[in-house]
Amino acid sequence: MPIDRIQFPLNAKVRFAPDRLAVLNPSDRKRLEGRVGVVQGHLNHTRKPVVCFPADGSRGVLRLPGVDPRHIELVEESSVETLIEPVLAVATGDHGKLSQIDMDALFG
Repeated sequence: MPIDRIQFPLNAKVRFAPDRLAVLNPSDRKRLEGRVGVVQGHLNHTRKPVVCFPADGSRGVLRLPGVDPRHIELVEESSVETLIEPVLAVATGDHGKLSQIDMDALFG
């Protein structure tokens, strides 16, 4: 995909692509591997995103301006159904139905 067609919208969750991590030195790879960052903007109105990785265990906040879009990828978001199904299974037991009180508690 040409670089001008790659887009990472604001607040998109991204991570470094495995092929990019593979060519980094061990120290940089350790800082970035397994981390998910958030696109906070784009450098000087270019398509190069500014990505902020939140603190993660012993790794502090890392903000990278102007990341080459070829080096990152979008993180798949879990669908709402995927998140709700286990909650409903626990809430309903084996009945498959929620009481009105449980429905109110679940959906507010």
